[in-house]
Order: sequence, then C-alpha cells, then structure tokens
Amino acid sequence: MKTDFKFSNLLGTVYRRGNLCFSPDGTCLLSPVGNRVTVFDLVNNKSHTLPFAHRRNISRLALNPKGNLLLTVDEDGQAILTHLHRRVSLYHFSFKGPVSSLVFSPSGQHFAVALGRKIETWRTPSTPADTQDGSLEFAPFVKHREYAGHYDTVQSIEWSSDSRFFLTASKDLTARIWSLDPEAGFEPTTLGGHRQGVHGAWFSADQETIWTVSKDGALFQWQYLPPRNAPEDEMDIEENFRWRIAERHYFMQNGAHLTCASFHPESNLLVAGFSNGTFGLYELPDFNQIHNLSISQNDVDFVTINKTGEWLAFGASQLGQLLVWEWQSESYILKQQGHFDSLNNLT
Repeated sequence: MKTDFKFSNLLGTVYRRGNLCFSPDGTCLLSPVGNRVTVFDLVNNKSHTLPFAHRRNISRLALNPKGNLLLTVDEDGQAILTHLHRRVSLYHFSFKGPVSSLVFSPSGQHFAVALGRKIETWRTPSTPADTQDGSLEFAPFVKHREYAGHYDTVQSIEWSSDSRFFLTASKDLTARIWSLDPEAGFEPTTLGGHRQGVHGAWFSADQETIWTVSKDGALFQWQYLPPRNAPEDEMDIEENFRWRIAERHYFMQNGAHLTCASFHPESNLLVAGFSNGTFGLYELPDFNQIHNLSISQNDVDFVTINKTGEWLAFGASQLGQLLVWEWQSESYILKQQGHFDSLNNLT
C-alpha cells in the first residue's frame, strides 16, 4: 500500500479574483483559484495546480519573460516566488500592504509593483540555476527605486519594450511616465485629461505613441508633438515638444462603464471589458471595431492577450467564469464557470 501521496490537482475551485497571465509561448494560462494557482495547458487540454498555497486569496501574479519564475501576492501583500517548471517555492516575502499591480520588465531583470499611490521597482531574484554553486540568495528581494507622485491608487503598470521606462495608470484621473533609472533630460511626465480613473496605459510597438483608457470609456492617443499653434520656425525646437492628445475615441456602451482593458502592441489590438458583461475588440489607431460580444451577465474583471495576439482570456469573478477565446475563428479554447450556490453532491 502506497502512503507517499503528493498533491496533484485542485478540482471544483474556480476563478474568483486577480489577474490572468499567459506563458511566454502563449499556450498556457495561469489563473488564481483562491489561495492557489492553476495552470491550464490550452494545447493539450490539461491542467494542474501548483502545490504552494497562500494564507489569503491571491490578488496578483506575474511571470517573468523566461517563463520559469512566478511571483504571486495575496490580499495582505504576502508574496511567494516559485520556480514554475520545478513547482518549488523559492522565497517568501512581504510587501507590507495590498498590491494593485505587478509586472516583470521585458528584460526580466526587474519587476514593478504598485502599493497604493506609490510604485516600487525591485531586482528579480536569481534562481539556483543562475548561480555557479547552485545556491539560493540570502537576501533575494532587493529594492531598486521607489516612485511617488500619484494621488490615488495605481491600477496598472506597463513597461516599454526596452525596459527603460514604464507607464502607470491611476484612479487620480492621470497616467504617468517614469524611467527605471535616471535619464539625462528626462523628467517624470503626467498625462492628464481624463474625467474618470484611468484603467490602463500602453506604449505602441515603436514607442512613438501612448494609449490611455479610462473608466468612462474614453480612449486617448498621445504623441510627442509641438504646440498646435506654434509658428513654423519653432516647430523643430525640442523644448516645445510635449506629450499631447492627438486623438480621442469613445466606446459608447449605453451606460456601462469600462472595467478592464489590454493592448497588444505588435498587432495594434485593444480589447476592453465592460460592466454589462460584454467585451469589444478594436484595431488601432483607426479604432475599427472587430468584435463586440456578450460573455457574462456581470462585470468582466480582467482581460489579457497572449503573445501571438490570437487568444483573449477573460475572468469574471461574480460567477467564477474563465474564458479563452480565439477571435479569428470565433471559437472558445477554454470555457468554465462555477456553481451559483453551494455544491451538495458529487458522484
């Protein structure tokens, strides 16, 4: 008789809160399920739940660009760094407060975390494979810098492709541009003009354009431009250039407000979820609507796009819905929903 049983999978638990994350190759989806994380293999139609568990429900998770380090944070700000391939917890750490956004840089050397109104950047801890003797670091979490300037909760963080800058979107109606390290001639820039809290801000693929979207369904296109009424002889003076609103677009969802959004720079696709359970897929910069579908009766809480831009993942916490949709073939890759009430029987 075998007695060396090990944890294998968690059944019956569904998505309740937090963000979703695709693997770097875009074939696996990581989803928080209470105080654990489930990995869905969308190609082989399999799933497994990682063996570690938080004390509270997970609120944020992030995967590094290599796909081997998973950082998860619960509602109290307690973090666990896990080696995803080996399914082993490496480090435990406390951010000493609730985390509203968590993102690794494209280089994988840093990660940014939003703690209320401030932002912190940290150096990514090394793994045993990164060290010559295969040992662990004594003090793995080293703070790089701290940034302050917002007047309300920071809702999202997005890095530039070169990992030198990042954008923050806040409930204080503004987005801001920050540099990871001090840059000659650069000062943190505020992008204002929205009438409600900003849900997301993103760089375009060439970093010549910034997109911001707010709760009231307003999408602003920002470009580095001179004043509109500047004389021709001053059009090329660098001191006169600022990030200015070039275009304004509106989603017009008949009273529903925007709850989440995600942007795919390589294909210029923007997907937005709304409080009436619908989502819209748009092509930028022309703001052409590709799809507008209803997937729930309640808020769409989170949306993300995989690396190729083909699959869209949605999370709706009120009914425990988790969906992965391929927009080109208009078909579901994954569709699951929890029970509306308590489970009484299992056969």
